[in-house]
Amino acid sequence: MKKDERIIQFFDLQLYGRTRARDIRHNLASPRSLDQLMQDFWAIREANKARKKVDARSKLEFRLEHMEELDDAWMLLVNVVDTEAAHPVTNKVGGTDSDREVIELGEDRGLESSSHILIYKAADAAAKHVTLIEKNPSLPFAKALAFLNHLSRVAAKHFSDDYRQPHPSGVSNKTINTYCVLSIYGHPSDEFREEVESGVLTDIRLTSDANIVRGYDSERHAELIGTEVRMKVGRIDVALSGGNWSHIQKALQHANDLESPFVRIQFTGETGSSHTATLSTDTGLLYQADKYIKKRKINDLGNNLKTAFPVIHGGIKQKMLELLE
Repeated sequence: MKKDERIIQFFDLQLYGRTRARDIRHNLASPRSLDQLMQDFWAIREANKARKKVDARSKLEFRLEHMEELDDAWMLLVNVVDTEAAHPVTNKVGGTDSDREVIELGEDRGLESSSHILIYKAADAAAKHVTLIEKNPSLPFAKALAFLNHLSRVAAKHFSDDYRQPHPSGVSNKTINTYCVLSIYGHPSDEFREEVESGVLTDIRLTSDANIVRGYDSERHAELIGTEVRMKVGRIDVALSGGNWSHIQKALQHANDLESPFVRIQFTGETGSSHTATLSTDTGLLYQADKYIKKRKINDLGNNLKTAFPVIHGGIKQKMLELLE
């Protein structure tokens, strides 16, 4: 990470609801809108509940350090303190052993890193919000997302009345406690499209990932953990579709017709190595991926840029906003 630049990744964020009620295993409509959830985050942060240690043995701690509401977006600053990192070593260019210094970390003091997250308020036709995340080796997007989902569960407990809903069965006076779940889907990079198009498709599967299956009944299909339907990927089939990418688009259409939320592809690149990726049916965006996500560099942020901040950095915020103007 250079002193005057950052890498920004592009995602779409979706909100849905979930409950711990044993008789309801499928996803629900989100009990809170994005604005309401962010306001809940704001409140639990003020109550000093917006932090999490990984486990009792680990000193790794995540914190919602700062928040800001903009006209059309929410900006979050997530910090992580890692006491398990190796001791950093500094030296001068052309220096000697006498110039070398080791910054030793203790059990309660570690390296701190920040990641800025920008979430746009308006949702698209697929009910997803464009989201930009500052890439950070110490705080990859999957960990940042896991922390935000932890905050969602904390908010549901803190404001339990706002998350209590009538039971879907319609039984009088029967309710369920719900909470919000955030999922993010990466925008495919141009390099990913080129790599897929120049490679060889070896497998395409339409998969439910055990979230929503047409005709699913929690009592009749209690043992069901997932379904997959394979699609032909022969050379002739791909050629008739107009190429690899067009064939994948056809798979996404089949998945949409069958109400299967994901399409998992496998292909061999020009070097002969095998790759896999999962695409969201409604948008064609990447699910649980990092390598192929669209990235943009922002720079000219000044040579005094730090790895962590106590409040949202104005320069980083402005550069992130400019990426979608």
